[in-house]
Amino acid sequence: MSKSLGNTVLPEKVVKNMGADIIRLWVSSVDYESDVRISDDILKQVSETYRKIRNTMRFLIGNTEDFQPKEHAVAYEELRSVDQYMMARLDQVVETCVTAYKEYEFSTIYQTIMNFCTVDLSAFYLDFAKDVVYIEKEDNLERRAMQTVFYEVLVKLAKLLTPIIPHTTEEIWSFLKEEEQYAQLAELPEISVRQGQAEVLGQWEKFMDIRDAALKALEVARNEKTIGKSFEAHLSLFVDEETKALFASLDANLEQLFIVSQLDIHELSAAPAEAMRFDNLAILVEHAHGETCERCRAIKEEVGTIKDATTLCGRCADIVRCEYPEALVQEEA
Repeated sequence: MSKSLGNTVLPEKVVKNMGADIIRLWVSSVDYESDVRISDDILKQVSETYRKIRNTMRFLIGNTEDFQPKEHAVAYEELRSVDQYMMARLDQVVETCVTAYKEYEFSTIYQTIMNFCTVDLSAFYLDFAKDVVYIEKEDNLERRAMQTVFYEVLVKLAKLLTPIIPHTTEEIWSFLKEEEQYAQLAELPEISVRQGQAEVLGQWEKFMDIRDAALKALEVARNEKTIGKSFEAHLSLFVDEETKALFASLDANLEQLFIVSQLDIHELSAAPAEAMRFDNLAILVEHAHGETCERCRAIKEEVGTIKDATTLCGRCADIVRCEYPEALVQEEA
């Protein structure tokens, strides 16, 4: 910046227009050991990163409103494999960031948290979480398990971000059920490694490679107008024995993880010519058969055939029977 060129960026102007946390976040993003650049465009990019972090935290807060940690938290050993994976990834984020604070490597913290929010949370875990936290019964174990992860992420990210964007984290903290009155009074989270963590991470890293291939196949199907959104898809996976064993070890709802309405697994040798080929994997995307459930929006063949819930799939009909029996009585009448 040069006063003579008139290209200076005034901090007080940025604070007035964007808030002090944006400047603080920008400071954390740069390599302070070298000359750094700042401009309105750079600040806009940082502001976009801030928006992504804030929106992620808002989603987590909104979906833990009915969650009381002392009453509803699920023990790590009872979590599903995918929930344990997210806990393991959170542990990695904590270790990286706490170490970076000790070394004054603030850009590492910026990059690590941004990547975790956009890739691990928004593009994966929170994407399919809606099919659980919005759809399942209030005290369903899977729902409480995901809320346990949500709350753990909220607390630990708030602590990690407090030295950088304190105004935002104090706002986040006001929604949490923690003993410390303010985020500023909380210590940084402790580094922890859970038993079996390396194995969980290894399994899910392999799964994420398969998921990336499936996302490519779904994108091609969208471009070819075979489907609109992924929830309209019937996904057929043609896999080898190693991948079959991987799926079995994950013990997960694959339709939910791939965000499709129907999914089948076949032998790799049975892959048709029109299937997309990857390493030891072939994928065929077709439009799902059936009608759309008005509650979960999945396409299922049983929709329209259930006597007391003609517009629902079997899963949603069971949930509504338990939670809102009067709704089905009214529909039947």
